[in-house]
Amino acid sequence: LYGACSSSTPDCFFLPITNCSIPSKVDGNQTIKINANTGHWPKPILPPIFQNRTFNWYRAQLLFYLMRYKPETLAHVQNTIALYFKSPSIDFHHPYIAVYVRRSDKVRSREMSQAYTLKQYFDLFDADARRANISIIYINSEDEQVFNEFAQINKEKQDYYKLLNIPVQRNVVFGSLIHMKSEQRRKIILEFLSDLFIEANADLHVGTLTSNWCRLVDEMRLVLGKTIPFYTPENKLLMDWRRRK
Repeated sequence: LYGACSSSTPDCFFLPITNCSIPSKVDGNQTIKINANTGHWPKPILPPIFQNRTFNWYRAQLLFYLMRYKPETLAHVQNTIALYFKSPSIDFHHPYIAVYVRRSDKVRSREMSQAYTLKQYFDLFDADARRANISIIYINSEDEQVFNEFAQINKEKQDYYKLLNIPVQRNVVFGSLIHMKSEQRRKIILEFLSDLFIEANADLHVGTLTSNWCRLVDEMRLVLGKTIPFYTPENKLLMDWRRRK
């Protein structure tokens, strides 16, 4: 999964969890390792200032910490933005809206009840985007057809929207990713991390919460303080889908 990186761990792309080493003994006592899996901490002690935080808040904070980009990763993302967006920083494009359209295997596996057209996404946010004077849009999808749909929609809207886009390999899902050669996987992962950076920093975000990717982006945005509504054409969350199985 981590390409040709020698460590074969998330440290290939993200900062290490800690730079501290674990001594074999402390004050003459042998240290032991305890797996912090679910069930080991039935009554966690929470810092008083965070007593009223939800489980999702804690999960989002932990995820954000674990996925802090290494300087090399961040430099790659910023160079990608500078190359394809014709500006040195994503900050020059605010305000913008990011749209993630998930289809393919999610529909085949019935995690998504259907594949939604791009127009169904646009119908959710178009009025709000216009009221907020947002005309820049970033679209991410594994389905190349989505960009043809955008061209038609934008034509009907008198070219109101300016498209931001990174030319990446499409039709990549987890099943195909893990069967790629190591160098190709690394390239795809860096493309994913570029997408993640752009979507997490968007002023508005649109997607489907049955998608692991959209939930990841949503949690990243929560930590960044972006608490505005999430636009989705689905009428259920993942927990609803699980409950019915």
